[in-house]
Amino acid sequence: SEPCEIISGLMKRREKNRVAAQKSRKRQTQRADQLHEVSVHRRNLGLYRVDSLSEEQRLLSEALQSHEPFCPMTNCCFSSASSCLQQDNMAALSH
Repeated sequence: SEPCEIISGLMKRREKNRVAAQKSRKRQTQRADQLHEVSVHRRNLGLYRVDSLSEEQRLLSEALQSHEPFCPMTNCCFSSASSCLQQDNMAALSH
């Protein structure tokens, strides 16, 4: 009777351990899926932001191009902000 009880106890313990391992693997998989979902969502938000900024840049460039022919500031060069600043600095130094 004793050896049968020992074997029965071992089998129950193994089954319990097997079920616990399955649950653990399932939780681990679910957590990995959640992390992947969050990662994809963040990446999509970043791509949307890039698209939005690209569209804004395109619209501003179009507005600038349509404005340039009528701009009374003929000495200012809108296409290069750094050279425009350099011109302003040179003019300020000469006065």
